[in-house]
Amino acid sequence: MGDPKDEAAGPAVGGASWLFIVIWLFYLIIPVNDLVSGRHSTAQLVGAGIGLGAFCAGYYATVRLGFPEPAVFTGPDVRRRWLMVGLLALIALLLPILVYGELFSLWIYVSAACGFCLPMGRCWWALVGGVAATAAMTLEGYLLGASLGSLGILLLPGLFTCFGSVGARRTRLLIRELQTARAEVEQLAVTEERLRLSRDLHDLAGHSLATITLKAELARRLLHADPAAAAKQLADLEQVSRQALADIRDAVSGYRRPTLAVELLSARTALASAGVALRAGPELAGATGLDPDAEAALAWCLREATTNILRHAGAESCTAQLIAATVDGAATLTLEITDDGRGRPAGECATGREHPPGNGLTGLAERLDAVRGRLTARPVQPHGFRVTATVPVVGLVSAP
Repeated sequence: MGDPKDEAAGPAVGGASWLFIVIWLFYLIIPVNDLVSGRHSTAQLVGAGIGLGAFCAGYYATVRLGFPEPAVFTGPDVRRRWLMVGLLALIALLLPILVYGELFSLWIYVSAACGFCLPMGRCWWALVGGVAATAAMTLEGYLLGASLGSLGILLLPGLFTCFGSVGARRTRLLIRELQTARAEVEQLAVTEERLRLSRDLHDLAGHSLATITLKAELARRLLHADPAAAAKQLADLEQVSRQALADIRDAVSGYRRPTLAVELLSARTALASAGVALRAGPELAGATGLDPDAEAALAWCLREATTNILRHAGAESCTAQLIAATVDGAATLTLEITDDGRGRPAGECATGREHPPGNGLTGLAERLDAVRGRLTARPVQPHGFRVTATVPVVGLVSAP
């Protein structure tokens, strides 16, 4: 990882940018060709050579200040930019007057430098500076006796160099913003995948390990008293462990989408092993016409509620039902799981009041948020616990 300041600064001067910097040197061909034609004194040649060398070096240094683009135009960097543009403007003003009048075209480079490195905030000093440089070139050329044709030829390039420089800067900034946005999207995708995997593994492993533990304890108790029953429990344990391994592989691959019917069957098996009676409405096994994502979220809720009953509730029985209703004109479906166990307060998952929810309930709330659903988990009187998950639906709920 590089320095964040360096990354925020933007790209360095690349090949295309170098070309855009030096392409304006084309406009020096005419005055330089006239200077070396032999019609000027040695003093003019020397003065023009020194002046042009200083100007080109200053132009190069000034334009380089625009690479990379600062995040905020404040402090010494901005003052240095204004100073360099001011020095270029001073050379462009004095060199035609003191040495050779045709060099008034140097203002074109001042215009380009303004576009490259002056601030582009609300005041758009880059464009203001380019327009001012073009106006100064026109006025100085007129006062030095340049023809209207020469002024007309140089007027549009003076403006276009500034506009082109600003356009190049804006393009560079947009590319940088797109690169930053793409990096953020990639990071968000990685984070979302990690959250999905952590939720799936928590729900899968918690439920499966709780079932495996219960069956192992039951098999151990039955080993001497009823070897046949113990063998059946061990066979079930093997089947549960194989299914858990397959589910974890699917979760890692991103393919697992649980259904209410499958999770209801798994909940019956697990709760029966723990001696907990499950009373489930027929609509749970026969739910049809549901959005797959909404049904998957409800199925995960049924699995997590079953795991919590096995691990924490100490319940003797529980009920699960699917309730279709209309709230504010919108069809909803609510999965409600209630047990008669200890019912330790866990607060309401959405608010975290009383006691904060655990990882399982937090993961369920995130799953339901993704389908615009809502989760509530709270104790009931005189004892027990209730988990309700509500999702908006488009479709029918029918019994088999």
